Amino acid sequence: MTDAVFLWSASQVVQITDCHLLATPDAEYQGIRPYRHLQRVLDGLRGEAPLLILTGDLTEDHSPASYVLLQQLLADWPAPVFLLPGNHDERAALQALSQLPPFRPERRLQLPLWQLWLLDSKGDTPAGNFPSERLLELEQWLGESSEQQVFWFCHHHLLPIGSFIDRFDQQDKAGLLALLEREPCLRGLAHGHCHHAYQFIRDHFVQVGCPASSVQFLQTPDWQTEDQGPRGCRWTFHTSGELQWEFLTF
Repeated sequence: MTDAVFLWSASQVVQITDCHLLATPDAEYQGIRPYRHLQRVLDGLRGEAPLLILTGDLTEDHSPASYVLLQQLLADWPAPVFLLPGNHDERAALQALSQLPPFRPERRLQLPLWQLWLLDSKGDTPAGNFPSERLLELEQWLGESSEQQVFWFCHHHLLPIGSFIDRFDQQDKAGLLALLEREPCLRGLAHGHCHHAYQFIRDHFVQVGCPASSVQFLQTPDWQTEDQGPRGCRWTFHTSGELQWEFLTF
């Protein structure tokens, strides 16, 4: 990764998450073929060619072949693609991909009026981890982003959503929440991991869950999945400071 800031003139991006690719295109995960689902998402978006932010669990089995499939699916994508690790991902594999076009290694995106920060929340367990040195880095970034509205993308959620997945949320969330509550320019976060489309609005910031391109998780105390078709989320960051999102189904 690099500490450089990537400049992008458009106001819209699309978030894709929890692809759970396996080693072959027709391999199954929870009764669906995740490669085919992701392919449908990309086919549906190709005409508008948005910048893509993929927020983790891009692979299910950690296999090198699954990352090859991801690279092949996106090799000719006509806009930049940014990758964040989830608990199923291998950082080294994503870092290697980020050196190949159209993938990008930057962790900050500069849009008109807005900065998008791409936060690595991967830990050693399915739960999230964000150590103190990364929090200090965010404080430094704040000092470099005066008069900007800031929005975060990451894999793990901070506020509980009321289902089994809360056991595997961001475990050291206090510092991140304190930062959100303290700084009005921090407008919230979008995450994956939960395989569930929802939004929480709290004071001046929001927490939004992007639905998965694979399967969705039911809001139950135990793990249950449902195929609702491949999904994603379109984000619009207006120069007026307004923030909009739209859940997509393909």
